[in-house]
Amino acid sequence: MPKNRSVLALMLLFSSLAQTAHAFLDPPYITPEHPVAGETISVNIYGGICDAILTGAVPPEITQEGNAIRVTFYSVHYEDAELCFLPEGTYTNPVGGYSAGSYTLQVDRWYFDGGGNPVVETLGMLPFTVTGGTAPAVPVPVLLQSGLWVLILTIVGTAMAAAARRARLIM
Repeated sequence: MPKNRSVLALMLLFSSLAQTAHAFLDPPYITPEHPVAGETISVNIYGGICDAILTGAVPPEITQEGNAIRVTFYSVHYEDAELCFLPEGTYTNPVGGYSAGSYTLQVDRWYFDGGGNPVVETLGMLPFTVTGGTAPAVPVPVLLQSGLWVLILTIVGTAMAAAARRARLIM
């Protein structure tokens, strides 16, 4: 009997250490981070293992009421570890281009649970601002005083070398 208890204890230990299902979808985010008017905004969602956003057969539904935008993706969600073989990665989908202003993007997903019932889940509410006109200025490196001196000395040295060559040709 003690041998059976040892086997039972080992089985319980190994079953508790067995891999459990790790379903996840990280919070969504938009790109570009600072959109300008007319630029296409995309929503990005990282996930995998037991959860995935599906593409193809069921396109995302995008609706807008004023400055409130909602996008709903079809997805899968598994709770059985045997079905959790989905690759990890980032799903990116364009949402649209908007005029200057402040907006809120609600990102939802829907899937069927284990009983075949549809489930709608909000993944995130993303406030963002679209600026008008051109993109924000990007800083450009400037020439420092030491760099300016090197440039001046290079030009003067090149000019002197050219003058010396001319002087040799004339003689």
